[in-house]
Amino acid sequence: MMRAVSWIMALIFVAGGGALRGDLIPVTDRNVMHGLSPFNWVCTDDYISSTVCGASMTVRCNGTRQVALRVDLGHIQKATTVATRYPIIAWSVNGGPIQTHQLAAGETTVVLAADTAQPLIDLYIKGMSPFEDRYQGDVPGTAVKITGLIVDKGGTAAAVELPDKVWLNIGDSIMSGDGAAGAPNSGRPKNDLWAQAGDGRASYGYLLARHNGYREARLAYGGYDWAGGMAGLPRLATLIDQQTLTVQRIAGDLLRPLPDIVLINLGENGVPADKDVVAALGKIRSRINAVAKMIVMIPVSGKGRTEITRAFHAYQSAAKDGRAYLIDLGRITFTTCDGQHPTAAGHQAIYAVALPAFDRIIRRAEGEN
Repeated sequence: MMRAVSWIMALIFVAGGGALRGDLIPVTDRNVMHGLSPFNWVCTDDYISSTVCGASMTVRCNGTRQVALRVDLGHIQKATTVATRYPIIAWSVNGGPIQTHQLAAGETTVVLAADTAQPLIDLYIKGMSPFEDRYQGDVPGTAVKITGLIVDKGGTAAAVELPDKVWLNIGDSIMSGDGAAGAPNSGRPKNDLWAQAGDGRASYGYLLARHNGYREARLAYGGYDWAGGMAGLPRLATLIDQQTLTVQRIAGDLLRPLPDIVLINLGENGVPADKDVVAALGKIRSRINAVAKMIVMIPVSGKGRTEITRAFHAYQSAAKDGRAYLIDLGRITFTTCDGQHPTAAGHQAIYAVALPAFDRIIRRAEGEN
């Protein structure tokens, strides 16, 4: 009872603008680092940060009944004064119900678990504004920046067992899950409400990775395309190497860990030039290994079908890449919030139609190993 009262007093102290008391698990803790989704996080000695909807952190905390996330939002306060454009995080504790919280100006601490034995935290970025910068500098304007975990005195982090195989999803607002939290036919979200309309884990790409037993990583952003897009993001042939303008994504000449599958679904935001598709596929192949499966998927709307198909075959012919695949689901029906962005149920529908095509490729490719 005294522990619960102590923690409640700490929460009151936070609400009053102070800081929680306890020990700080730094972001450099190897067990915290182990639980970060690959390719999504800028990692330094002082913080981790991400601009990717769906980026995740999974960690168990031992010797504590409380866990709070310590955040730094100064860069967002410089980027926007609109409270509803701040990122929304979501998490579960010990596999329980999903909780959500929209970050707010001046906030330094978010309580994730209170009076829970050995809390296992599974946290992800649920929704983000697509308009603020996602690329310039070390910490772009819309990034979620985490500086540590506050736990009871003596509390420690422990690694959680995660899948060894990595599935990298690359795409636009649809892959990102933007609009997935919207109701059917509710209309395009207002510019200031995109964060609230998103759900990164509703994405059909996340569902495909999870179904196949892979650990998902993601490079998906609203307004993105093969040649670049909104929020300062460069063309894909550059983005695969760079997390931000100043921070590289690759180690040496390769992505680490090496992904086993890379799924690319782009073209919804404009018909790409052949050269942009060919350059991106060539660069991605050079950053993974020769046996990884690289799958290009035609947008579910059918946009750019002719051009993407032509460019894919041009790449495949020139590169002699037998582990590159093209998937075209044809015309399918799914619910949207606005005629374009799938709802959560819409993503489930896309996933169900896509599953047999992906299973055939994965089984065939694995049989060749």
